[in-house]
Amino acid sequence: MKSPDSGPIKFQREVVQSRLMARDSSGAFAEGTIPVELRLDPLTGRSCRVVPFSLDRIIKTDLAAMEKRSRELPCPFCPPLVEQIIPRFPPDLVPEGVIRRGKALAFPNTGPYDIHGAVIVVTDEHFVPLNKFTQEAVLNALLAAQDFVKYMQQADPAAKHHFIAWNYMPPSGGSLVHPHLQGNAGYRPTVYQKLLLESSRKYFRKKGQNYWSDLLQQEKQTDERYIGRIGATEWLTSFAPRGRLSDILVVFPGRTSVVELTRADLRDFSAGLLKVFRYIDELKLVSFNMSTYSGFDSGQFWAQARIVPRGLLLYSPIETSDQFYYQLLQDENICILSPEAACRRMKKWFNGTNEK
Repeated sequence: MKSPDSGPIKFQREVVQSRLMARDSSGAFAEGTIPVELRLDPLTGRSCRVVPFSLDRIIKTDLAAMEKRSRELPCPFCPPLVEQIIPRFPPDLVPEGVIRRGKALAFPNTGPYDIHGAVIVVTDEHFVPLNKFTQEAVLNALLAAQDFVKYMQQADPAAKHHFIAWNYMPPSGGSLVHPHLQGNAGYRPTVYQKLLLESSRKYFRKKGQNYWSDLLQQEKQTDERYIGRIGATEWLTSFAPRGRLSDILVVFPGRTSVVELTRADLRDFSAGLLKVFRYIDELKLVSFNMSTYSGFDSGQFWAQARIVPRGLLLYSPIETSDQFYYQLLQDENICILSPEAACRRMKKWFNGTNEK
């Protein structure tokens, strides 16, 4: 693969043509081609294939029906039930037992994925559409999640690998409609955390530079995937996305870990998230996955987050998942909305032209 891009980071891509005999307007067969673009992530080397499809394939989920079904059983995150049934952290981990920030409430996850796990209920409202979130609600939830990580690091310094995640709505894997985040901290990094940290360290040793600093500088110059800046946060789409409908990368320059983010940083992050939510809503999607990533050396790694829009697609009269064998069994993403096209659509929200 060769790249026309100049600079320390090489954006490698190759377009191949898949040949076929297709019928023309008269019904006769004629040879044609369908382009498939192969991309390599410039840091990790993970491959991705960009195969554009019409966004008309996106199906708008019936939110009214989803909300109605979600109320068939009592919601454990709604008041007053949430205060009656949630567990508490042991006193040596969190002296108060729970963490409160405004209406956000953090407590132990009864189905943890690591030695330390938390659920952070965003608000006391059971159902919040993407375009109805407030900055205050999102900021308080992020602050509560950050508090959880800080408490765990103080009580158990060996649990240094941590992240904050969000599965919003069932298409993303969210088990409850009531909006909630999760916090995780443990002794071993996830596969992708390890890959990011090792690749960033390797880049630093080879080039003597922070990859994320170089990435931002180069993406700003080419202006193909750079969305914009909000306060101390930088927003762009990924050259080799991990989502079917591209994804959004948020970088916190100079910050090594989510623990280091100030209230102002998190306020800027929450302001950007609201813009992303409105972009996702514009695409007729109702769901997303989000995760933060932290490191240990600001010279080699800057804290960041990634948001992946999720939804149901229509390839026949039947709705289908946006995940299939390529992602799950071949460990390679198929992207149907190019990062460059996603960036152009999202810039409208970040420069204010689509604000309501």
